Amino acid sequence: MKYSETKKIVSRLLQFVKPEKKLLIWGTLFLGLGSAASLIFPQMVRIMVDEAVENKSTELVNRLGLYMVAILVVSSIAVALRYYLFTLAGERIVRHIRKSLFERMLAQEIGFFDDQMTGDLLSRLNTDAALLQNTLSVNISMALRNFTAATGGFILLFYTSPSLTIAMLAALPPAAFMAARFGKKVRSQSQAVQEALGNSSAVADESISNIRTVRAFAAETTEHHRFQKALDTALEKARQKIRTIAEFSGTLSVLGLTAIAAILWYGAHLVISGELTMGTLSAYILYTMTVAVSVATLGGLWTDFMSAIGAASRIFQIIDNEPSIKNTGGDTLQNLKGDIDLENIQFSYPTRPDVEVFKNLNLSIEAGEVVALVGPSGSGKSTIAALIQRFYDPTKGKVSLDGRDLHELDPSWLRGQIGTVSQEPVLMSTSIRENIAYGNPEATDEQIRQAAASANALSFIEKFPESFETKVGERGVQLSGGQKQRIAIARATLKDPRILILDEATSALDAESEHLVQEALQILMQGRTVIIIAHRLSTVREANRVILLDQGEIKQQGTHEELVADTTGPYYQLVQKQI
Repeated sequence: MKYSETKKIVSRLLQFVKPEKKLLIWGTLFLGLGSAASLIFPQMVRIMVDEAVENKSTELVNRLGLYMVAILVVSSIAVALRYYLFTLAGERIVRHIRKSLFERMLAQEIGFFDDQMTGDLLSRLNTDAALLQNTLSVNISMALRNFTAATGGFILLFYTSPSLTIAMLAALPPAAFMAARFGKKVRSQSQAVQEALGNSSAVADESISNIRTVRAFAAETTEHHRFQKALDTALEKARQKIRTIAEFSGTLSVLGLTAIAAILWYGAHLVISGELTMGTLSAYILYTMTVAVSVATLGGLWTDFMSAIGAASRIFQIIDNEPSIKNTGGDTLQNLKGDIDLENIQFSYPTRPDVEVFKNLNLSIEAGEVVALVGPSGSGKSTIAALIQRFYDPTKGKVSLDGRDLHELDPSWLRGQIGTVSQEPVLMSTSIRENIAYGNPEATDEQIRQAAASANALSFIEKFPESFETKVGERGVQLSGGQKQRIAIARATLKDPRILILDEATSALDAESEHLVQEALQILMQGRTVIIIAHRLSTVREANRVILLDQGEIKQQGTHEELVADTTGPYYQLVQKQI
C-alpha cells in the first residue's frame, strides 16, 4: 500500500473521530497531566540524591517523599481518566464505523452479494472493526502518552546533560529508518492476514448455516478439513507477520539497550571527572529509560497501527463501493394498476457476464392477470421475477411498470408494491408476530391476526403455548415447510402488494399442506397481478395464461387447456413427463 493511500485512509478515519473530539480533548488534557507528573519524578530523585542525601537532611527527605507520593497519585488518577475517556471515545467511533459499514452493505445491489461470501463480509464487520476498535481507543491513548513522554523526556535530557544527549541521538536515524521499512511490510502482511481470516470465517459460516446438509451427507470431516485448510492459510500469513514484528522488535531492542549501555559508560566518566553529579546521572538514566520504553512502545504500536490500516482498507472497500442500483431515489406512481412489460431484454448475471440468460425477450403482463411461467430449470423463470423487482438491470432493453421504465421509479417504493412467496421462504429468527409484520411494521395486532387467518395459519399459531410470540428459530427451522409457507403468505397478505410473485410456492409441500397453502394463495391472489413460477400442474391450471420458457426464449403461451390441446408442442411434452 502506497503512502498516499495510507494517508487517505487515515484522513477517512479522522472523519469518524471528529464527533468524539470533546471526549478526546479531555482525555488529552489528562494525558498531558499524567505525562507531566511522570517527567517531574526524576527531578525529585535528583534533588533527593544531590541535596537531601548529600546533606543528610531528614526533613528534606521526608518532604521529597511526600512530593513523590503526591506526584504518583496525580499521575495514577490522570492515567485512569485518560484510559476511560479514550476507550469510551474509541468504542463510540467503532460503533459509528460498524453502523456505516452495515448500512453500506445493505445498500449494495443483489449482484454484489452474488460475488461475496457472507463470512468474509461478517469478518469485516466484526474482526476488522474490532482491530480498529483497539487501535482507535487504547492504542491511540498509549501512542499519545508515549509520544508525549518521549518528547518531554528528550527535552529534559538536553536540559539535564546536553553532551550525553547528543551522543545518544546517534541511535535515532537507524531506528527511524527501520520503523519506516518494517511498517510498510507489516501493513501489507496485516491485510493479507485479515483476508485469510475472512476466508476462514466464510467457510465456518457456510458450514454452520447449512448444518443440516452437512449432517445429511455425513460431511463433517470434509467441512473440518476445509476449515482447517483455511485456518492453516491464515496461520501461515500470521506467522509471516509475527516474524516481521519480531525482527523489528529485536533489532530495536538491541539498538535501545546498546544506547543505554553507552550512556551509562559515558555518564560514569563524566561523574568521575566532576562534570556531572550522581543525582543528575540518576535523573538522566531515569529519563533515558522513560524515553527508551516510550520509543519501544511506539515501535510496537506502529505495527498495530499498520495492521489497523490494513483492516480499515478492507472496511472502506465496502463503504466506498457505489451500488449500481440504489435503494432509493426516483418517482412513485399514484393509483398503480400493475401492467408489466419486458421489452427486448438481454441479460447476463454480473458473476457470469459471458452467459446470456435472455437474448431478446419480450413479455407483457396485464394488470390483474395471473400468469404462470413454466419450463426447465435455467430457462429464466426466476430471472424474470428478479428483473421485475429490479434486483438486477437488463444489459439491454427495459422493464416497465404501468408504462414507466423501472429506472425512473424509486426501487424501495417498487419493491414495496411487490409481494413474494418462494419455495423456501426465509424467516427471521424472531417471533411469528414480527415475521408476519416484517413488510408492514406499523400493523396492529388485529391486522396481523387477520393476515394469519387469511393464510390458514391462525389455527396452528394458536396451538403454540406462546401463540404469536413463538420464536421460529434461525430461518424458521422450528416450523414445518407448510407452516413456514403460510407465515410467508400472511406476511405477503399484510404487505398488501399490487403485484404478487409466487416462486415454486407449493412444490416442496405434502398434499395436505399444499391444499391449505393453495387455499391461502387463492385469497391472496384476488385482484392482483400475479406471476406464478412453477413446475407442478396443480399450480398453473387456474392461470389466465401459461408461458413456457426454454433457454431464455418464450416457446409457447396460452391457457393450460389450449397448450395441452397442441399435442405436438413442448408444453404437452412437459405435461406428459409429469404424468
